[in-house]
Amino acid sequence: MLFGSGELSPTGRRIHEVVMNKAGLTAPVAVGILETPTGFEVNALHGWPERMDEFFKTKFTNYKPEITRIRAWRSDGENSTNDSSIVDPILQQDYLYCGAGSPGYTVRHLKGSRAAGNIERAFRKGMTVCLGSATAMAVGAYVLPVYEIFKVGEELHWIEGINLFNEWIPHVVIIPHWNNQEGEDFDTTRCYMGVDRFNLLVKLLPRGITMLGIDEQTACVIDVTTHEAEVLGVGCVHLIKGGRETIIQPEGKFSFG
Repeated sequence: MLFGSGELSPTGRRIHEVVMNKAGLTAPVAVGILETPTGFEVNALHGWPERMDEFFKTKFTNYKPEITRIRAWRSDGENSTNDSSIVDPILQQDYLYCGAGSPGYTVRHLKGSRAAGNIERAFRKGMTVCLGSATAMAVGAYVLPVYEIFKVGEELHWIEGINLFNEWIPHVVIIPHWNNQEGEDFDTTRCYMGVDRFNLLVKLLPRGITMLGIDEQTACVIDVTTHEAEVLGVGCVHLIKGGRETIIQPEGKFSFG
């Protein structure tokens, strides 16, 4: 499941429950929270993952969640994404959440790591994977380095992603916050890039890319065994392939085939 935003909102709560039901999960549910995307923050221990921990504990009491905080913050040193004692618990989870933060940082510290390998192994065995905005971007074939462009001022570019879904959905690029409206007097749609700048970015991608734009407060739920997806939440998913855009409304379904 890929969130455009809103994992902690009332809408997000309903989406999580729908997906848990579809996955056939029953109490107690082993819920893992992988903390890599915010590992660079000075309050990494008490930031976004802590809020998700409290969210699952208080909003899903009917599932009796057994929560594991997977504190893999970077690829080296303490709390490493390559430390088996930290990241092997991924393999015991029913439902893994990895979410907001920096997509560029997430790629640098997850790609090629033991943690990433464990996610793929557990996913193949049936674990449900729920990815918030930064990680949703990071698992694609190419990743928009939002912080580096929007906040640091680097030139427009893409970085190679973790490419988690390549076997099932080749060459996919995922863009959350598609219809963002946070800019008071400037365009922050297309994940804060704005339409004009984003159109320039699209020209830098290789041919054959499939792009998923996911609106705020919206999730794209993908069944990789059938290559089908469903849109949940209040917004739409924008499927762009070969220069053509298809907009899938809430509760709508589509195929990657």
